[in-house]
Amino acid sequence: MSIEIKNIHFSYGKVMALDGVDISLPKGAIGLLGPNGAGKSTLLRILLGFLTPDSGEGSVLGYDIRTQQNVIRKYVGYMPENDCLLPGMDAVTFTSYLGELSGMPRQEAIKRAHEVLFYVGLEESRYRMLETYSAGMKQRLKLAQAIVHDPKLIFLDEPTSGLDPQGRTEILNLILDISSKKDIQVLISSHILSDIESACSYVVILNKGKLASEGKISDLKQID
Repeated sequence: MSIEIKNIHFSYGKVMALDGVDISLPKGAIGLLGPNGAGKSTLLRILLGFLTPDSGEGSVLGYDIRTQQNVIRKYVGYMPENDCLLPGMDAVTFTSYLGELSGMPRQEAIKRAHEVLFYVGLEESRYRMLETYSAGMKQRLKLAQAIVHDPKLIFLDEPTSGLDPQGRTEILNLILDISSKKDIQVLISSHILSDIESACSYVVILNKGKLASEGKISDLKQID
């Protein structure tokens, strides 16, 4: 299993964000579906080691979420929901900088930054300042920095947020290409069912911090 967690609890003060979540996820493109406030982003941050669960245990790619956070982040890419861009930088500088933070040598990170920016369609804008980017360009850049270090698994938190229908389709097509052709496992967190159906074959549904359902989308759609 690529991701396995058992009885995860996490609270923000008196607010219970995750309440006894158990998940074992196979390889492939996985959807994490639920309304805003369901606990999706909290779960991603726990899997990345940014948050420590109040109780429970788990692993990502076989590495413990409590004791091996640095190893997990070496092999996992993360596209956050909120903008993570640094003003005053162009896309090449920003993406290569994130590559270096992941442990890549500088020249390799620069070379790889050009490659992934071309891949996501930002080759003509790679030297523009990030503060001049549109919403769609920012989403593409966040996807580029998530894959610059050639991870084994990527977490995408609301990857189509703020996009028009054409931009949403283009991002989803990129995600499909990544998961099917580049041997990278994908976990997409979204509150949009059609996005999950377009890009994933397996879905985990969270609601109010609890696991509501999980399984192959084709099987769940047959349930009355």
